[in-house]
Amino acid sequence: MRMSKALAAVLAISVSLSAAALGVDATVESTCKAAAAGDKRVHLSMCISQLGHHRDSHDADVWGLAKVASLVGVNYADLAADDIKNLEAGGSPAAIKPALAECAKLYRGVGFAFASAHDVINNRAYDAGEKKLDEALSLTQQCNAAFAKIGVPLQQPLAQRTADSIQVAIIAKAITCLLSVNNNPAAVAAAAAAAAALAPQQSQ
Repeated sequence: MRMSKALAAVLAISVSLSAAALGVDATVESTCKAAAAGDKRVHLSMCISQLGHHRDSHDADVWGLAKVASLVGVNYADLAADDIKNLEAGGSPAAIKPALAECAKLYRGVGFAFASAHDVINNRAYDAGEKKLDEALSLTQQCNAAFAKIGVPLQQPLAQRTADSIQVAIIAKAITCLLSVNNNPAAVAAAAAAAAALAPQQSQ
C-alpha cells in the first residue's frame, strides 16, 4: 500500500531532521524506518542489512540510498540468472524446463528495470523511478507465476532469490516515494503543518 503524500512528507522531513542531528544527510537505519512506516511490506531488518553493507551507502543521503537499493536489485537479478543457469545445467526435471526458460527471460527484464530505475532516480525523475521499480516487482512475481502455472514450487535457491528480489523492489520504491513526496513543495508544506499539529500531542 502506497503511503499518503502528507505521511510520506512527514517521514521524509523526520529523516532529514534526524540525520542532520547526526551530522550526515541520512542514515540507512532512519531511511529504512521511514520507508517501513510508509509501506508495511518493507522488511526493516533486510532493508538495513542490504543497504548497510553496500559500499555506496556510507554517508549517503536518501537519494543515494534509493540508488543503492536499485543497484542491490540489479545484483539480485544477476544472481537469479545464475541460479537459473545452474538449475538448467543440473538435471532439473523436464517439466520445469519451460518455466525456467520463462524466468530467465523475465530476470533479464528485472535487471534492466532495476538498472533503469537507478538511472532515472539519479536524474531525480522519481515518478519514473517508481514505475521502473513497479516493473521490476511485476516481472519478478511473474517468475513465481510461471511455476505456479505448472503446479510446481519454485526451485531453490531461485525461490529465495525471487523472494529477496521482490522485497528489494518494495524497499527501493518505498525509499523513492520519500524522495518523490519531499520534492513536492505543497506536500512538504502540508506535512510540516501536520507535524506541527502533532507536536503538542507528542510532548504530552
